[in-house]
Amino acid sequence: MFVLGFHFPASMGNIIPDELVAEKIAGVDISDVKEIKLLMGTKDKDKEWLSYTNKDTFLFRAMVHYFKEENPDKAQKYMIYMNRYQMSAISKRVDAADDETMKLCHNLDSMEQFRIEVA
Repeated sequence: MFVLGFHFPASMGNIIPDELVAEKIAGVDISDVKEIKLLMGTKDKDKEWLSYTNKDTFLFRAMVHYFKEENPDKAQKYMIYMNRYQMSAISKRVDAADDETMKLCHNLDSMEQFRIEVA
């Protein structure tokens, strides 16, 4: 089973505890990232930039991991729906007290296209 690109043994089944995913994400280096920028939408008139700066959340670390994974040039990257869905689903459970994160999760759950970059 893969969650956010991390492999978990098939013997664990399809339900991976959030704590195990959070352990993997805890090792992600976020020291060089101050802000995550998301470009939401596909048409020029419908595009919207979203900024996310809450470094104390699971979602921030998961997004930094997604951006840095196989992206040595640190170029803007499309977000795959499945990855967004997994990030959002876990974050809704572990970051539920953070309003900024919940608002972003709501956007991530949409069918809009997203591109991500970090600053």
